Amino acid sequence: MSDLFETPSALSNSPWTDEELTSAILAYLDMLRAELNSRPYSKAEVNRQLRAGVLSTRTKGSIEFRMQNISAALYELKMPWIAGYLPAKNIGSTVKEKMVALLRTCGIEFLESYVPTSDHMALAAKVTSLRVQKVGMRPVGNFQPAMVSTITTSYVRDPAVKAWVLQAANGRCEGCDSQAPFVGNDGLPYLEVHHVMPLASHGSDTTTNAVALCPNCHRRCHSSIDRDDFKLALYQKIPRLIVEAPTAD
Repeated sequence: MSDLFETPSALSNSPWTDEELTSAILAYLDMLRAELNSRPYSKAEVNRQLRAGVLSTRTKGSIEFRMQNISAALYELKMPWIAGYLPAKNIGSTVKEKMVALLRTCGIEFLESYVPTSDHMALAAKVTSLRVQKVGMRPVGNFQPAMVSTITTSYVRDPAVKAWVLQAANGRCEGCDSQAPFVGNDGLPYLEVHHVMPLASHGSDTTTNAVALCPNCHRRCHSSIDRDDFKLALYQKIPRLIVEAPTAD
């Protein structure tokens, strides 16, 4: 029997057509959307409706088995799948490839934000997307997240510059004037040194381009919607800072 065939309990031993597979996938994705958004749905009712329509020649069990095939394909794509449909084991490569190809034509873009990533920028974008669309069900997560090795670029920093800037701040954030939020394990007030013109934009590692900030203000420089205005405010507030122009490679 071809691995596109049904289990022996199917009413018909003929291979599933693209129309039948697509109908099952679309029904599956509707249920998955509901599950991800914590909306109630009935797998039994969906199965009944499918058998009353284009899947009239298929049994309840064969449709359930096909749903497990779809879960296996989503698992292969590292995307979420319906908890009640465990990915089918030993799914044939032909079925898996067919399912993956059809899934991509059925609108699975909404699942892209759920795919784990080791890229910090991609992670931030996915988190924002999920926060906007609201995460419904509590995610299971990964108890043994994979580890990847990457090559990163670091800049050679002058310790005297960093020490001088921190000393000049005297335990107060130069952005919001608040006291350092805590004492570090070195026994000194904890502040972070930020280069107003980033080193990646060929900013200098000098006291005229560096400020001591609390963690909140530091993240504001990188992640807030008003980071450009905040950067301008730092130039206006701190006399030692000198505006530097970014240069491209």
